[in-house]
Amino acid sequence: MDPSAEQNATIEAFTTAVFENRFDEALQHASPGSAAERYVTHQKALATGLSANGEGQSDPSTDPTLSFDGDVVTVSQAGTVYTLSDYTFDADGLVTGWTGKSGPVANVLWTQPWSGQAGGNSVELVSAYKANAGTLYVILKVTAGAGTITPNGYSATYSASDGITYSAGGASQPREIAAGSAGYVILTFDGAPFGGTVNFDGTSPDDYSISWAASIPVV
Repeated sequence: MDPSAEQNATIEAFTTAVFENRFDEALQHASPGSAAERYVTHQKALATGLSANGEGQSDPSTDPTLSFDGDVVTVSQAGTVYTLSDYTFDADGLVTGWTGKSGPVANVLWTQPWSGQAGGNSVELVSAYKANAGTLYVILKVTAGAGTITPNGYSATYSASDGITYSAGGASQPREIAAGSAGYVILTFDGAPFGGTVNFDGTSPDDYSISWAASIPVV
């Protein structure tokens, strides 16, 4: 197999696995530490979090259709058609990135990890991604400390690099997170840019006077 044909085969295997939610398989074709790996990490976290929060069912009629022409992928989904092209690879032939509807995929993904403590609880930035429609998705993994906690994702705000504070347009979260257990909190901020701070808090269902807060940088 010539190099271009081998790369095209990798493109098809990688992209098909991503869009069919076979994320572990997709990661086998993604270069470690690359934008491609971060993209798959985000999509896997989104699917896992929605499922854990009881919101994992999707409408089959909105499933995308993919067509492949060499190194260009055409995606048709819910009446929208766009292409993925200019795939790049590392020395081992693994995918590092591509250009999509919003430009290079590296430009719509977070670049720096973050984790910290808030009131004896742990908060981790799992991923952040700016979707084609302009919505910024921020996924947090929150681990409760010594007591059960109630996350307040619906009241989260985002102080962005454009000087505007955005309120969460949506949130997916567990109602409560038991002591020693973890939960995914998925926040959306419509039209928000990268380079800001998510302000997120929670309380205790046993004593609502006990509260905690975290400030999570998203860059």
